[in-house]
Amino acid sequence: MTSTVDESVVRKADARTHGAGEALGTTGTSGPALGTASAEVTFHLGPAARRELADAARRLGVQEPSVLLAAVLATQFRHTRRENAEVRTAPGRQRVVPVTAAAGQSFAELARAVDTALAAGPSAETTAAAEPAGPAEPGARAGRHGRGVSADHSAVERVLFRWTAAPAAPDPVPATGPGTVVRCHAEAGDGSLSGGLRPADLPAGATPSGWAAALLTLLTDATARPQARLDELALLSEVRRAEAAEAANTGHESYPDLRPIHAAFEEAARRDPGAVAVEAGGRATTYGELDGRANLLAASLAEAGVGQESLVGVCVERSAELLVALLAVLKRGAAFVPLDPALPVARVAVVTADARVTAVLAGQSQRERLADLPAPLLAVPAEGSAPHPPQVEVTLDHAAYAYYTSGSTGTPKGVVIDHRCAAGRLEWLGRRYGLQRGDRVIHKTPLIFDVAIWELFGPLAAGATVLMADPGAESDVVHLSRLLATERTVFAHFVPSMLNAYLDLAPDTPAPDLRWVQLSGEAAGSHLLERFRKRFDAELHNLYGQTETSEVAGWEGRSYPGEGGLPLGRPLGIYRLFVLDEELRPVPPGVPGELCVSGTGGLARGYLGRAPLTAERFVPHPYALTPGERLYRTGDLVARGDDGQLHYLGRVDGQVKIRGCRVETGEVEAVLAGHPAVRACAVSVFHDEDGAAQLAAYVVTDGAHAAGSPAAGGAGAVVEELAAHAARRLPGYMLPAVYVPVDALPYTPSGKLDRLRLPAPTAADRAARSAGEAPGTALEEQVAVLWQGVLGVDRITRTDNFFSIGGNSLKSLQLLNRVNTTFQVQVSVRDFFGNPTVEGLAAAVEKALTDLVAGMTDEEAATLLSRL
Repeated sequence: MTSTVDESVVRKADARTHGAGEALGTTGTSGPALGTASAEVTFHLGPAARRELADAARRLGVQEPSVLLAAVLATQFRHTRRENAEVRTAPGRQRVVPVTAAAGQSFAELARAVDTALAAGPSAETTAAAEPAGPAEPGARAGRHGRGVSADHSAVERVLFRWTAAPAAPDPVPATGPGTVVRCHAEAGDGSLSGGLRPADLPAGATPSGWAAALLTLLTDATARPQARLDELALLSEVRRAEAAEAANTGHESYPDLRPIHAAFEEAARRDPGAVAVEAGGRATTYGELDGRANLLAASLAEAGVGQESLVGVCVERSAELLVALLAVLKRGAAFVPLDPALPVARVAVVTADARVTAVLAGQSQRERLADLPAPLLAVPAEGSAPHPPQVEVTLDHAAYAYYTSGSTGTPKGVVIDHRCAAGRLEWLGRRYGLQRGDRVIHKTPLIFDVAIWELFGPLAAGATVLMADPGAESDVVHLSRLLATERTVFAHFVPSMLNAYLDLAPDTPAPDLRWVQLSGEAAGSHLLERFRKRFDAELHNLYGQTETSEVAGWEGRSYPGEGGLPLGRPLGIYRLFVLDEELRPVPPGVPGELCVSGTGGLARGYLGRAPLTAERFVPHPYALTPGERLYRTGDLVARGDDGQLHYLGRVDGQVKIRGCRVETGEVEAVLAGHPAVRACAVSVFHDEDGAAQLAAYVVTDGAHAAGSPAAGGAGAVVEELAAHAARRLPGYMLPAVYVPVDALPYTPSGKLDRLRLPAPTAADRAARSAGEAPGTALEEQVAVLWQGVLGVDRITRTDNFFSIGGNSLKSLQLLNRVNTTFQVQVSVRDFFGNPTVEGLAAAVEKALTDLVAGMTDEEAATLLSRL
């Protein structure tokens, strides 16, 4: 079909209020044209275009109406990502035909399925079968690449379709009605084809005329390439694609004067050495002290062979020593590899081996634990100073840090960021927030998450102060409330789920100087914004980004009129954002597409030692502004709304977010599959009673370890064995909250894992990890009851580890809130984390009660105990 759509007509139609009475003209007799009469968009295929439609039908061995209807279904699928459809044929409207359109399907397959359904479909009204229930994931049912959006997977598209050989009387069925998503009628006559379209239920940003233009563009592409998958078919003409790319390539900023990320700190240290650089554990460290200690450590690193482009592991608790370590590495022209002290030793070993680190800087508390690492361990000096930095030239092209993220192949992957990319991130931060000497920025994000770069180097670049949360206290809402209330604390970052927990559980302590709170890491609901405004007189900024880039988009405001999630917003700083299909072509507004990121100097180098993966994700830019520019494919599905804002919809792969942390389910599956008892496994996401996302592991064990096997000690023993195996190898946020033994994994007819048929975890599944003695005292029994309420588990033993039976950092806050309210004490998160069992928590409560009673009169103590 060689004809094209008249784009000026489409734009006029989009600009008018839908339902305008003026009919639009056509492009001529040889090609399709669009128009609108009332709320209906009309179209016309001239004789040449009609012949191409007929030729395509003959090549596919189907009828012409089947090709047009397949294009209608494919277009609607691309807009809504719903796979199931019911087609009501007119004028015999009692005939309802179920059809499925899916991402992995070729257009030819869909057209043949439609033709078969129309020829042999049911004669009575039916309903397409809904998808079986399962542990809902934060994206829709996967197609070839898992493309999907957050939607009701059992929803059915309802299409009214009529094809007549000549102009027919108006259809008496109402133009719109319950469930009527698309109404299409076509009249074939004089060698041409005319008709009308009335699409409904379109996503924000899409218009009826835009939908119709997409239909005709897709039909043109499909008749030329019928073997192409539905997600490969074009929805915009070449003219509109060029316009979309041009629009995305404008409006960005340029930063020509960037410096390595530690240079601004060194300048601040020279300018004002007495200013406070960091406050941690009640102690203040000045810029001059921090710089001198970092210079001293840099000299030790030189002796250990650390130089330009070396990689150095950093495993130091949150403290001034952490900044000393990071700055010393950068001063040597090397790059740091963050290693959280909470990581299992096996995980640290995997990361340091993959990175081939030259050395590991370890805090005093970590040196014994990491003694068996092959890389030399170096201490961070607690005192001492050197007046001058090492004589090493550090350029923007040198690596600054390598962050390890979850890997889909079963091994974590290192993302290498150079100083140019990192400095661009900090430049935007400095311009947007304008931090000043004396301003405090809270640092509470563990170093293994790159938000820590903002929290540490942002204030240091401005001569401001880093206010550090105590080690292990990043989720202690009482501690955080004190930090937020500290004088001149102006900036803090939260993962949305953590902010929600803070608003639920933290004391209502004023934060008079707080000016900005950033959110990132997971979707944020508009209700969170409303709750935030009731507590804080500060701006809320919802940011979006990846380790491979930076924060590339943002939204800020005090209210949002839409329902559901806050938008990702618009591009930030140097970044240019494109919403593209599988063939890297722009898609229309409102249509889901993969978000792809560009920005000169704003992308990571790639994945350390993984050239094929780097080439797959960092691709040549089809709309480059500079020669050799790359485009990063994020794997995130988004759509551009009618207000120009980007909205997050889901993922194209198996990556999920757990409490803001990026998890590749394939890596968790690979770790579990490494246990000799596991014959097959799958990891999926389910949502607990609070709506929080958690991981569920579905495992098929061999005969000797079958669920309930006497030799294995029963299902609980198997589950406990697998849980311990995972805990030795994975960080806490990647551990499944529940293990579900199954006889076999479900698969689709094409042989793919059918995650929608995985059974939802039950209370019995959660309780399978609880094994041991019953609570031994009345206090332990009371504590166990509180655990049951938080975890939804019927049986709790005195030695169960909270984090091994479905607990996590956010649930620990709920538990401690109930414990402290019930017993009128103050057990901290750190106290609980030291021994997260019923036995340990009961002991902490008893100690707190003893300390409390010691300061009371006998009468006050008796009153307290009577209330308990």
